[in-house]
Amino acid sequence: MAPLPQLTPGTIFARDFRVLRHLSAGGMGAVYVVEQVSTQRQRALKIMLPDIVSDARARERFMQEATVSARIRSDHVVEVVGAGVDDATATPWLAMELLEGEELAAIAKRRGALPPADVLEIFRQLCHGLGAAHRAGLVHRDLKPENVFMASARREGVAFTVKVLDFGIAKVVGESRTS
Repeated sequence: MAPLPQLTPGTIFARDFRVLRHLSAGGMGAVYVVEQVSTQRQRALKIMLPDIVSDARARERFMQEATVSARIRSDHVVEVVGAGVDDATATPWLAMELLEGEELAAIAKRRGALPPADVLEIFRQLCHGLGAAHRAGLVHRDLKPENVFMASARREGVAFTVKVLDFGIAKVVGESRTS
């Protein structure tokens, strides 16, 4: 196994993602803004952190995020558009839609209490996403303001679109039901 690549601007990762810039890092992975070469579309690319790549349980949890998120049919769950393991480095990755906006935690810290109408709309959209997850037999288990993203709206008449992030520790509670 080759060493993990330095994901600096211009680096090609997993043969299809040109790194544009580092976006963030968390407990399991680092997130980069990339251009998907095959589609010429910007994405968010999450890769496992080098110090946990060899941990089988951590790899399973990381890859679970891709598979469980893909099962959920809601505009209020971040869309995973691809996942895999880089051939050159054996590093698990997942590619997601690139969101513009910020985490609810950052907004609350900056603005304080939100207006009741905004809170109502946040909960309405959040419940849609979580309801879709529950219908798919999933429980998020790590819902917090850092995992609620307030994305710029892509449709008219809506100030923002709530996106639930990070299904890495979601619990599968049953077979997917349809309704």
